[in-house]
Amino acid sequence: MPTTTMRSRFCINVVVERSIVSLVEILLAAIVAHKMDAHASKTFVNHLRANGPCVGTVLTIASDVIAYLAGQADGDFVMIDMEHAPLTMDVVTRMVHAYAASSRGNRFPLVRIPSHGVEWVKWALDSGAAGVIVPMVGNAAEMKAIIDRAVYPPGGRRSFGPLYAPFAHPEGAASGMGGYFERAKRGEIALLPMIESKEGLQNAEEILSLEHVSGVFIGPADLRLSIGLPPAIAGEEPQFLDALRRITNAAKKHGKVVGCMGMGEQAAMERAAEGMDFLLSTFDNGAMVTGFATELAAARKGVQAAASKL
Repeated sequence: MPTTTMRSRFCINVVVERSIVSLVEILLAAIVAHKMDAHASKTFVNHLRANGPCVGTVLTIASDVIAYLAGQADGDFVMIDMEHAPLTMDVVTRMVHAYAASSRGNRFPLVRIPSHGVEWVKWALDSGAAGVIVPMVGNAAEMKAIIDRAVYPPGGRRSFGPLYAPFAHPEGAASGMGGYFERAKRGEIALLPMIESKEGLQNAEEILSLEHVSGVFIGPADLRLSIGLPPAIAGEEPQFLDALRRITNAAKKHGKVVGCMGMGEQAAMERAAEGMDFLLSTFDNGAMVTGFATELAAARKGVQAAASKL
C-alpha cells in the first residue's frame, strides 16, 4: 500500500476518533447540565426564579392529611404556620413530609416558626422543610444570630442531626442525612426573615445584604400597624405602598426573593406587578369553607330546581 494512502487513512482515523471523543464530551456535558437544571428546580428559590411569581397556601390546621391534599392542588408551596396557629413540631414535621410526598418533590413546604429561638430554628430545619420563615426580624444583629443557628459550620453553629429531613427530600429519602447535609451546605434551604416593623423597614438593606439570607417575606398587617395604619393584608395608603417598594428594592438590589400576602386576583396582580416573587393567596380553613359552600350551593340549586317542577 502506498505510503500516502496509509497516511491519509491514519489522518482520517484520527479525525474520526477525535470527533467521537468530542461528541461524547458534548453528550456528557449535556447530561450533567440537564441533571444540574433538574436539581436546581428542586429548590424553592430556584423554582421562584424559573417560574415566579408563584402562589401558595397557608396551612394552620394540625393535619398531615390536609397537607397531603394541599400537595395535590395547583400551588407552588405552602407555609405551615407555627406563629399564629398552635402547631406542635411533631405535627409540623409530618405535614412537611406529607406535602413533599404528595407533590412528589415538585412543590415546596415552608415552615414559619413562632420566634427566633434556637430550638424552633433547629426543629424546623430538621423537619426537611424547603425553607424557614422567621418572624419579626428588626435588624442585622438579630438576623446574624438566626444565621448562626441555621447554618452548619463554618458559616454558623447549627448542630448536626437531621434525622427526619431525608423524608422530605425532593428526590426521596434514599440519600439519607448525608444527602440533606449536602443540600444544606450548598445553601439550598431557604432562610427568609420577615420584615414587618418600622425598625425592620429602616434596616431592610442591611438585613438583606447578609450572606445566607435567601430573601424576605413582608408581613403586611404588622408592618401597617408599625407605621400607624390599621392591620390589613393590603391597602392603598402611600406610606404602605412606599414601605413595600423600599423592602422590594432592597431585596432586588442584593439578588434576593420577595414574598407577601396576595389574596384574590386584584391583590395578587398588584403585588406581582410590584416585583414580588411569591405570594400567600389562600388559607386551608378558608379554602375548605369555600369548597363546602360551593358544592352545597350547587347541590341546593339542583334540589330547588327539581322541587319547582313537582
